[in-house]
Amino acid sequence: MGKAVKKEPIVSAFEHYQNQFQSVVAIAVTFENHESQSQKLLYEALERIFAFGEQIRRDVLAFEAFLDANGKSLNKVTKANPYNALTDLAFAGKHSKSWRSELANVLLYASETIGNEPFMKWLEKDGGVSGRYAEAVQHFARPATGKTSSLRSSRLASITEELKQTRVVTQALPGVVLASGFHRSLLFSEGGETFLVHVRDEEDQKIIDKYLLELAGKRNPYDHPLAGRPLYPLFRAIDLIAGTCVPSNKGLQLIAVWNEIEDEGAVTKLRFLSDAYSFTNATVTLKTAMPELDGQGYLILELPDADMFRERFADDHSWCVERDDRGVVIVDDAKSQTRLKLQPISNYVDAKLRQGKGLGRKTRHFVATCEGMKASARNLETAAKLLKLSNKDRLTDAVKPKRLKWLSIVQAEDILAEPRKKVMLEVGVADIAAYSMLSYPFLSHTEFVEPVDPQMELSLEDIAAFWKIASTYGEDLSGYIADGDVHDAAFCIDHTFGDGDRFEYVSPMMLGVSKARTQVCEDFDLSASPTPPAPPSGSKAEALSTSLKHDKSLAPATSAPATAASSSDPRRRNYGLIEQNRRQKTVFPSSPSSSGHAFGAFLTSYLPDDPEHRASRKFDFEWQLEWWRRMTDIPVHVIASNWTDDDIAASSELGQLSDHGGSISRIGPRILIENRIDCLNQLYASDFDWGIIMDDDAVLMQAENHNSSYRLFAEMAANGKAAYNDVYLFAPIYGRKVPFNDELNSPGNPYAANHVFKKNTDLKGSMIVVRNFGKEGKALLLPDPNFLCHGEDTYLTLKAVSMGYSPMTSWNMVLEELSGESTFAATDDDRTEKMREGHERLVSEFGPLGLRMKPGSHALDKREFEKRCLSGKAKQVSVPKA
Repeated sequence: MGKAVKKEPIVSAFEHYQNQFQSVVAIAVTFENHESQSQKLLYEALERIFAFGEQIRRDVLAFEAFLDANGKSLNKVTKANPYNALTDLAFAGKHSKSWRSELANVLLYASETIGNEPFMKWLEKDGGVSGRYAEAVQHFARPATGKTSSLRSSRLASITEELKQTRVVTQALPGVVLASGFHRSLLFSEGGETFLVHVRDEEDQKIIDKYLLELAGKRNPYDHPLAGRPLYPLFRAIDLIAGTCVPSNKGLQLIAVWNEIEDEGAVTKLRFLSDAYSFTNATVTLKTAMPELDGQGYLILELPDADMFRERFADDHSWCVERDDRGVVIVDDAKSQTRLKLQPISNYVDAKLRQGKGLGRKTRHFVATCEGMKASARNLETAAKLLKLSNKDRLTDAVKPKRLKWLSIVQAEDILAEPRKKVMLEVGVADIAAYSMLSYPFLSHTEFVEPVDPQMELSLEDIAAFWKIASTYGEDLSGYIADGDVHDAAFCIDHTFGDGDRFEYVSPMMLGVSKARTQVCEDFDLSASPTPPAPPSGSKAEALSTSLKHDKSLAPATSAPATAASSSDPRRRNYGLIEQNRRQKTVFPSSPSSSGHAFGAFLTSYLPDDPEHRASRKFDFEWQLEWWRRMTDIPVHVIASNWTDDDIAASSELGQLSDHGGSISRIGPRILIENRIDCLNQLYASDFDWGIIMDDDAVLMQAENHNSSYRLFAEMAANGKAAYNDVYLFAPIYGRKVPFNDELNSPGNPYAANHVFKKNTDLKGSMIVVRNFGKEGKALLLPDPNFLCHGEDTYLTLKAVSMGYSPMTSWNMVLEELSGESTFAATDDDRTEKMREGHERLVSEFGPLGLRMKPGSHALDKREFEKRCLSGKAKQVSVPKA
């Protein structure tokens, strides 16, 4: 009964508005039936719509009911501009959607600027509908920009948001009612008091924007978070190419890389290649050439390697390009080193590769604004969600749009004039309501242009990827439509970034119902060689050689065989930049997460003798200890191997361990497995339920998409140890081996509400959480100190399996390894041989339980071993979060 009473006024209001709108429709129909006789009828219809809209938009519940009854919905678009829906409903006759959209913008412009002036009087001034529409375009438009101001939209958005968040007066001014947006004002001060005495409430938006841009200065509001890292230009190039060219391409996908000479000197070029006939393609030119590519001709980066580089570049590791007698590789300095080899072009001689070709005349120049691309990408995501919601009760999936249509916004002349020759171009989706009701406002023009042939459309899949990837680099991109002819028409970007690198992008048009792509590609000539950079000669060459000998920081990677970092050639790290990046991406809680003494951390830190390597280890270790101290209240016990008194005294974090229940054990240099055994024995002698056994480079990723992260330990403590009786030892997700983001954050995933542990016999030893078997009176998990081979991590895991303790991965936290130096192996061959030696040693111990070597390989075959030892053990454990 109460529910009915609550809804009664909404029903009454709805009926009132429904009846009132009939008079609006009546005058609109009269105009449509007598359009040629009187423009006055249009003005009267708009006046009625405006009065109706201003009234109903303030009654949200009634407006929602009204729209629902008339086949519309109250969504982001209709909330922002209710006149989009009202003009559609009123003018349901012969006029186009773009015409109705223009009227809707005029009405919204009136709502924001009219003040107390009568609507008809306001509309008739300054050129009528067409004049007011021109003003509305300026009022709501994305600012047009060129290459010299490619950060304009980003700077405006940044300073606008900054000013909104940093208000001088936090309370609204009484009695001051103005249209939404910024206004110039005059302040008066006297006797220590300040008063607002005048506001200019009608002003050209260009004047306001100019003032805001002056406030913004020359800041780069969206400087990419990875911009300061070595090889960032290469990362941006690969990210742009792989991110924008791949989505619609079903053929072979490669990136060609080479050096060549241009007018201003040597450059490095990257270009997307495929064996498809016509496809979206891109080329990036790096202003500063990479010397490792000199004399190498065309090299190929395969797409899986490109994607791996894009994914791992954000990790806390340094990357470089190396060249030796086996070729050119892109390599990081992680302990488990990633080496991405550039393949010779001769490997693809039979592939019939194609590339983008030179196109016809450049027409309809535009700017793809950074903020517009971001808004378009957000609106596209919203549309997909709306479509899913509208289709939730159907048995089949909703059909998603595949094409973007070109929309023409008419020139600021009489809106009813025909024919319309000059337009502003926008894109939109037809036929699918969830998508067509939203705008995709990424194009900005400096002038009106010719319409695009209506049979030519854009691939939504390609342009969506372009919005998502290109907008991350913070600049407004210059572009154009290639040619006016159908055969090679395309959407094109030709933009030079602030640092001089050039991005050229071409997306072919889709033609009509057939969806055939226009021809924008040609054969790639493998036999042709790029113009090689000329080496320096004479005294300049000698001077360059001398400077490189005396300053290793200037020297490029040489052609000498690649080796691990050593004292004679340390891999230098920019500690200041690393520190800055770490603190920018890390958000410490206001107080540490508490696990109530259920967990203790046992950490091994070994300092090598090499000074550079030693400094690097201490730098990472200091950050690791701070991270654990500020994220959690877990006591940390450190085994400090090969640390001196001076090292201990210089460490701020080591000095704080005892204040938080931790300790330091000093020992000399020894092998890692002995330190691991000490850590485990300290755990078994303690009162902790669990021990976190760590190397001196382990923290956890803790962004929103990384689930519980450091909070996992407090969450487990809240549930109690008994809830995890089937969990014996576990490690975080190791992103280098297990892609996790899509599964961890997909809709309806089990990880948001549950702690999920999955069986895994390949745990990463940087961090393993072990149950306190000693406290529970169970057999102690301890490795054999005589195991001196590589693979102590694998050994500990397989030892657990042999004892019936199932090792698992926790899908509620993700490992982050800090960027330290590795002494494991000098080359890939060396790495393989050390792994083989260690695995053969493991087979000698666990062979009776079924462990085998894979035939012809250095890898282990664990199938029979796991079957024998873990039969009946849970493969997955799920515990609801407290």
